[in-house]
Amino acid sequence: MLVLKIGGSMAGKAGNLISELASMHKEGKKFVLVHGGAPQVSELERKLGREPRYVMSKQGFKSRHVDEQTLKSSVMAFAAVNGSLVSMLKRHGMDAVGILGASSVLSAKRKILVAVEEGKEKIIRDNFSGKITAVDAKLLSALLSSGFMPVIAPVAMGTEHELLNVDGDRAAAAIAGALGAEKLVLFTDVEGFYANFPNDLVQTAKQSAIAGFQASASAGMKRKLVAVDEALSAGVQEVIICSGLKENPVSAALNGGGTHFTK
Repeated sequence: MLVLKIGGSMAGKAGNLISELASMHKEGKKFVLVHGGAPQVSELERKLGREPRYVMSKQGFKSRHVDEQTLKSSVMAFAAVNGSLVSMLKRHGMDAVGILGASSVLSAKRKILVAVEEGKEKIIRDNFSGKITAVDAKLLSALLSSGFMPVIAPVAMGTEHELLNVDGDRAAAAIAGALGAEKLVLFTDVEGFYANFPNDLVQTAKQSAIAGFQASASAGMKRKLVAVDEALSAGVQEVIICSGLKENPVSAALNGGGTHFTK
């Protein structure tokens, strides 16, 4: 069983991935697919007359400022991406089930967002993003055992039963750990992690190297590296960051493509 994650930028380019998943599913392979939707959220926000807002942390992480209206936009955008992916999978003969993570799958604690502005730290109080605290592995396992493929949108249920936006890569890492998945594959639009982007693709690395890699990584890759570290710490044997745009992206990843991280 594999846990796969695709970003929102890949959602409209997932034809090859969906086709390959359908073929592998017929051979008895099981998958959980987690998706993002950042571009779709930004597009919807702009249509509503709101410019997307981001903050940068002291550690160099870029985060969306998810106020109450942005949370509503996020849920709407994620639902549209989720429905599109489920529709594609069903057209290829797969029993896909679209799940909003808050539907008893993902639990999270609301984060205190601290931004750095003009060299000073500022607490962002109207923020509806969270850090995952629990995954209902029993529900997902039951779906997998019954032949279904869960397709999960990164929205979690908070401690006060509020909806919270959560990072898709880290959600996939938590799900992979909870399910005891052997591998987690984080698909993106580049070949993997580059030590000196766009040069020096790292093909294999140990978990101990992640902290050093983060120093030179872009804001988006920093977050993926956090997810890699969390997945390995949760018991996943191997995490792969690789391109999802190849003809057979899953096979390419499993046969050595991208960057492979192990304990």
